[in-house]
Amino acid sequence: MCKPCNGKKVQKERKKLKVEVDKGAPNGEKYTIHGEGDEIPGAEAGDVIVQIKEKPHKVFKRKGADLIMEKEITLLEALTGLEFVVTHLDGKKYRIKNEPNEIIKHDEIMTVKSLGMPFSKKTYENGSLFLHFTVKFPTSVDAKSIALI
Repeated sequence: MCKPCNGKKVQKERKKLKVEVDKGAPNGEKYTIHGEGDEIPGAEAGDVIVQIKEKPHKVFKRKGADLIMEKEITLLEALTGLEFVVTHLDGKKYRIKNEPNEIIKHDEIMTVKSLGMPFSKKTYENGSLFLHFTVKFPTSVDAKSIALI
């Protein structure tokens, strides 16, 4: 009887496996590593199946290859213009700016093409970034501001 298996003809072993995950792989995507699963005497080794599970992000929500970002803006920004920087998932920074003289309405969605996730299996094409704006209205307006308006 061998000491490592105590006569059970098997022994436990931990092994690190490397899995190449495609850019833009969707939640639930499965990758199979053949022959790396459990083995028993007289049988073929099993497969290891790795399933992708997305972590929630504090800024972006994912829907397929598209990203959705909630952005609260002031009434002044909605009326006079908006410019801000978005730090993307890969760390790159992008400047977002609305068109001159364009008013952003409450609950409006702005689309920025090609700033979403890469399409799975098409790594050179990206989805869109959807910016969902919520306009924060002031609780009161003084007489001087009313006169200016």
